[in-house]
Amino acid sequence: MRTEDEAPRTERVLLVESRADPGALTGMGRGLPRPAGNEVTLFLSYNYAEVPVGRRFGCCFRRADESDVVRVAVTVVAVTQQFGVVWDEIPHGWKTLTVLRFEPEVPAMVRDLPEAGVWFDRPVSVYISDTATWEARTVSGPER
Repeated sequence: MRTEDEAPRTERVLLVESRADPGALTGMGRGLPRPAGNEVTLFLSYNYAEVPVGRRFGCCFRRADESDVVRVAVTVVAVTQQFGVVWDEIPHGWKTLTVLRFEPEVPAMVRDLPEAGVWFDRPVSVYISDTATWEARTVSGPER
């Protein structure tokens, strides 16, 4: 297992593939809370470290253009995988179905993501991180 402190600063991003469609929520999202108006259930790709429920991030940005950033508070609300068991963290190296809360509201780059029924339906197109990670990535020009 890998802690966040063990992950290089530039890798500390949640990799968002798509929004979960109703079928995915019924089939795999059992046990997840019903998202509130400012929450979205998302398919996340392989995670960089163990990230606990309650962890807060500070921005979203596009994979294709990391300078396209929205500063927004993002909180990990709930996590599961294909078995419908709710976890207390996003495990290192796992793909997950995760409920995230956005404050004050869900940004357009997340709201406009296509829906999917499983992982791999859509490529990663949005990143979520804290501001220090975004700044480190945009200054250092990370490899992709």
